[in-house]
Amino acid sequence: MNIQKKMNLDEMHAAIIEQAPDGIVILDMDMNIVEVNPQACSQFGYTREELMGMHLQEIERSMDMNSIQAMINRLKIEGTVFFESQATRKDDSQWPAGIKACLMNVEGEQFAVAFCRDISAQKKTKKKLEGERNFMNALMDNFPDGIYFKDLDRRLIRVNRKLMNDLGAQKESEILGKTDLELYGDKFGRQSMEVEQRILDTGQPCIGLVESRELEDGSLNWTLTTKVPLLNEQGKITGIAGVSREINEIKQAEATLRIRESQLSVAIQIAGLAYWEFNVEEQLFTFNDHFYDVFHTSFAEVGSYHMSPQEYAERFLFSEDQNVIQQEIQKTLDTTDPHFNGKIDHRIRYPNGEAGYVAVRYFAVKDNQGRTVKTFGASQNVTERLLAEKAIRDSEAQLSVATQIAKLGYWEYNIRTNLITFSEQFYTLLGYTAHDLGGYIMTPEEYGRQLLTPEDYEKVVQQITGAIQKPQPANHYFEHRIKHANGKLRISAVRFITIPNDQGRIYKTIGIYQDITDRKQAELALVESEANLQKAFEIAAIGPCKYNIVDDRYEWTTRALDVIGLDIDRAPVTFVDFLALVPPEDIPLVWKEMEQSNRVGVFDLEHRLIVKGKHKWIRFRSHVEYDDHGKPVGTVGIVQDISARKLAEEELSSYREKLEQLVQRRTAQLENINKDLEAFAYSISHDLRAPLRHINGFSNMLKRRLHKEVDEEAIKYIDLINKASSRMGTMIDGLLNFSRLGRQEIEHSEIDLNQLIGLLVTEFEPDISNRQVEWRIGELPVIWGDITLLKVAFENLISNAIKYTQRKEKAIIEIGACP
Repeated sequence: MNIQKKMNLDEMHAAIIEQAPDGIVILDMDMNIVEVNPQACSQFGYTREELMGMHLQEIERSMDMNSIQAMINRLKIEGTVFFESQATRKDDSQWPAGIKACLMNVEGEQFAVAFCRDISAQKKTKKKLEGERNFMNALMDNFPDGIYFKDLDRRLIRVNRKLMNDLGAQKESEILGKTDLELYGDKFGRQSMEVEQRILDTGQPCIGLVESRELEDGSLNWTLTTKVPLLNEQGKITGIAGVSREINEIKQAEATLRIRESQLSVAIQIAGLAYWEFNVEEQLFTFNDHFYDVFHTSFAEVGSYHMSPQEYAERFLFSEDQNVIQQEIQKTLDTTDPHFNGKIDHRIRYPNGEAGYVAVRYFAVKDNQGRTVKTFGASQNVTERLLAEKAIRDSEAQLSVATQIAKLGYWEYNIRTNLITFSEQFYTLLGYTAHDLGGYIMTPEEYGRQLLTPEDYEKVVQQITGAIQKPQPANHYFEHRIKHANGKLRISAVRFITIPNDQGRIYKTIGIYQDITDRKQAELALVESEANLQKAFEIAAIGPCKYNIVDDRYEWTTRALDVIGLDIDRAPVTFVDFLALVPPEDIPLVWKEMEQSNRVGVFDLEHRLIVKGKHKWIRFRSHVEYDDHGKPVGTVGIVQDISARKLAEEELSSYREKLEQLVQRRTAQLENINKDLEAFAYSISHDLRAPLRHINGFSNMLKRRLHKEVDEEAIKYIDLINKASSRMGTMIDGLLNFSRLGRQEIEHSEIDLNQLIGLLVTEFEPDISNRQVEWRIGELPVIWGDITLLKVAFENLISNAIKYTQRKEKAIIEIGACP
């Protein structure tokens, strides 16, 4: 079988399961549900997701574990088991289920398949049949006439008590299996069997047969007999039923009358008719027991066989139907037709208030003046027939809605007329109307010309012809392209079945059409996506794999084995096989990660494998799967070749070590340089202090001397010299502190930058007295730091700002803070 055919079969099998009228439940051998179809979900009132994983006992509560185990044992012995049970829905309601179970092996694993059918209707039908059977048995045994049934060999297979008594038998076994020839002798028996043979040959009943049989004492025993053929559902004769009544004491004229009454009685019984009469003058109905049976009541409940129209209406009619009946009665009274008869179907009300339906056929009896003096007729209970017709109409309506929802188009092909009939939905799905294509009926040639390409037409003809030529009816499926009204070709899926006639010859095919273009496009996209995923796996050196913890078995994909570098015949099957590939020093890491993954649900480990005598770095990453009891049952994940990454990491580590060694050497050199700079700064700061002290001393002496001469301008200059030398002393102290920074801790304190910057700007005022400098100082924050070092830093910044703007006619120096 090629791949396409297998896909078609798989799709057909899936469609059969999805569309099966019975619920299908697949269970593992622990009786946990592993798959269901939509009908099963509907029957049990659960969604598919809710049913998956449920135990059989949750939906079959009438079965305990012992009965479940007994059923499993029967399945293993017998192969197929059928039983009835009380299934439980999600809302805890129960329904009678007929279950057929069998075993199924899939890839070495055994499953139980249960076909569930709601047998509520069968139960009701069975109960009804049992009631009818009991009624018939009681009727037969208490019937005043002899009743019997015979097979095709004209042998008795069933008799009532009256006939047994007439034949002098104490038990049925004394007469069952015998013919009239054996029971009554040659003359009467042969004559009776000839009549019965004629009934079997022609299918015509023998009603009201008057027979006489000579008894042992020489007297005649007169009987009135009716014999009718028994027919099965296919209309074939399966035997004979007869009713025999003794009429010895009645004259021939009376016998004739009784024959007619017997004929009417048998006809009524066979047809299920309830006879009635209505006396117009007395305004009184007359009924019989069978009439009351049809209306679900009895003489005991009513108390009389006579009833007025008013009482009849009150007992058996709904108020809204009474006018309809009255109009029919009035029509009977008003008619002048001496042979008038009519027919009406109407509702009736049973004593319990429920509704039924009867079909009434009636006749009018006229007097010499043409007046209606009496009507008589028969009422037949047609409730089941009407309900069945309504069920058919509802089913057809539901089918129509279902085909619309499922976007299915219906068609039929009549082989004798060579014509195809399409549904409205068929045209709608293709964007056409019946007017566009010339109606709902066309020949296959017209269908091919208007809706198919030549190659697709040949394909359709080949499929239909091949199906018709097969001797047995079967389901068929194929796909072809079809023209949409928008001019584009769509892909259609066609499912059809061949229908045989009574002679077993295929005379018709019926089927459905479904547009699967979107599905096909999605399948192509999926194939492309899978191809891209495979390419991604190849690029990333990744391959999927599984491990079944319960069975201790690995499932390797071809890609995973390629990543590891193993041939398929050398792939590890069990965990022990896998550990044989792991270097001994890495095995503890694998065990540790396995134990941890059972707790956290993820296995992620990088380790080495020995593949073909060489070490190879591999990363395994997978998720742990658990059963319903929280026990790990397997892992699903990927394997990745990280050898190149590990090699790069090793090279990077080597470069890092070399870089660290180089940094250490450079750091040592910088430390030596810093020590030299520190010594130099310390020396310079000490060497600069002596000149500053001299400057301060001489400037103070000069200030005292000039102060006596009151030379204010000179004193001002001397103060500037003192301030500058003092500021330089502060800078030298800062330089000293900076040189010691590597050897002492920084003294932190809270510093208001507004005050610090204001002080520094004031100190630089003498340097810019002959320049135009605009200071723009914004709101500055309070910070935490070393005041001496910050002051040195800001002095250098402001000094640079003054220095590098000295060529500008007007300089703007802005100091601000950013958030």
